[in-house]
Amino acid sequence: MAYQALYRKWRPRTFASVVGQEAITDTLKNAIIRKTVSHAFLFAGPRGTGKTSCAKIFAKALNCTNLQDGEPCNECENCKSADLGSMPDIIEIDAASNNGVDEIREIRDKVKYAPTQGKYKVYIIDEVHMLSIGAFNALLKTLEEPPEHVVFILATTELQKVPATIISRTQRYNFKRITQADLIKRMEYILDQEQIPYEEKALEVIAQVADGGMRDSLSILDQLLSFEKGKVEYQDALDITGFAAREQTEQLLLDLLTKKTQAALELSRNLLKAGATAKNILSELIDLTTQTVLVLKAGQKSKFLTADFTVQVKDVDEKSFFQLITAANEALNDLRYTNQEQIALDVFIVKTSQEPSTAAVTNSETANGNVSQLEIKIKNLTEQLANLSQKVNNLRPGISSQQVFQIDDAPKVKKAKQSEKPAPKPVKKKRVNNELNKKAVYAVLEKATRKDLEAIRDVWPDLQSVLGVSQRALLDVLEPVAASSDKVVMKCKYALWFEKTSSDTDLMQLLTSNLSKFLKHDLEIVLVPDNDWLSVRKEFLSKHKDEILRRQKENKAEIELDDSDKEDEAAKKVVDKAKEFFGEDIINIKD
Repeated sequence: MAYQALYRKWRPRTFASVVGQEAITDTLKNAIIRKTVSHAFLFAGPRGTGKTSCAKIFAKALNCTNLQDGEPCNECENCKSADLGSMPDIIEIDAASNNGVDEIREIRDKVKYAPTQGKYKVYIIDEVHMLSIGAFNALLKTLEEPPEHVVFILATTELQKVPATIISRTQRYNFKRITQADLIKRMEYILDQEQIPYEEKALEVIAQVADGGMRDSLSILDQLLSFEKGKVEYQDALDITGFAAREQTEQLLLDLLTKKTQAALELSRNLLKAGATAKNILSELIDLTTQTVLVLKAGQKSKFLTADFTVQVKDVDEKSFFQLITAANEALNDLRYTNQEQIALDVFIVKTSQEPSTAAVTNSETANGNVSQLEIKIKNLTEQLANLSQKVNNLRPGISSQQVFQIDDAPKVKKAKQSEKPAPKPVKKKRVNNELNKKAVYAVLEKATRKDLEAIRDVWPDLQSVLGVSQRALLDVLEPVAASSDKVVMKCKYALWFEKTSSDTDLMQLLTSNLSKFLKHDLEIVLVPDNDWLSVRKEFLSKHKDEILRRQKENKAEIELDDSDKEDEAAKKVVDKAKEFFGEDIINIKD
């Protein structure tokens, strides 16, 4: 028999054998036991976390003739056929290669036929986000109201690309990344069953590289077994994955913390020559630094740190650890935008291991020098003031020196206060920016339609679901109030948030890109403060009243006229009608 890859050979066949997704598997089993199975499911999560495996187990359990507490028996004819992939009532579709309207129409035509062998006809559509817009639209009605004998299971790694109309018609299950401990435990079980010896440190390296994916970890394990050495060794894992050895990483971290720039640069270059990648070196440094902080500051135990290393870094300031983690994360982000990985790594090492800059020392010395000079000037002025006071007393004994200096100094104090007034230039700059912002709002209002605004409001909840907690807080103070085909005006409840959001280009780009993905077309956001929106809107209405009325009749206008404007328009119609009946010469209009 041909060799079968480990991730295929050891693919879970029951819910109990699925690793790291207990909450999901328990829910699916209970649904089968209680006979409350929905008509459509959506499995979303990172690659290799068990989405397709759970879909196959669930489909098999639905058609099993001898269920065991919600688990398929794997002994009946239906279970055996499902395991072999030959059961006609379980249809697996790869949306990446079958993403057209015709394929979905074919499904829609066949769902009406009853299952031939089992109780349910189950459609498993993998990578469903790859379907075209036309295919999604063709699937909508069938997905919402399929026949009683049909169950749809959709799987995707990119939930944000699935239309909200599809998500709302399914039960959604979010699969999480599998922990390193669970990955190692599963690999140990498989190697024990295969009777292959292994080094635990090698499995730790594989689990770290796999990044929460069981399929990735088993694929790397398969690659290690291809050495045909009959066992899984730590050094082989380092060579294949490109990870640096733990001892060398500890030495590199120690060089960075002790400010040995040259030694750190030489060691990093040797690691790169040995096959390690800049990404792996930085990732290991972050992981090692985090564990070191937990051991030293939180009293936790770690089998990853050697005793000598712990002793050497115990006196290091905790700020140095946090600064190193921050710098390493920044370097990892920089790697995404460059092909020269060594340059980004070298910059990180120099930045982290250098001594406090001479520029800062120079500035400190300069500041101290300035303070000394000011102290000397103050002393001289005090002496001059005392001499002047003595002269005044000698010349005008009837007037105290305190009174004279109060009178003479008053204008100076007043002048100084006047000079401290802020210059009008920033006010002027703000006025110009407001004028430009008003023009941008006008450009949207001239083409605004109710349909475009309703489309944005429909996807607003979906936008909240893909953003982080701090970013979702922003959506609470933003409200779309007018939209055209390519732009949208959003009013901001608070002026402080308006200024902060307008200046945060990364946040605006994230908001724009996600909104564009849901709407399936490019979109530009124009921000306006809440108070300014009312005045800009009223001014625009007064200038374009006739055009807005015409568009309202065509049911296109988004902006409604104010009540006062509507009353004026109604009064105008009455006057025009009166003039038509009685003549303009007879009519006398009074307010």
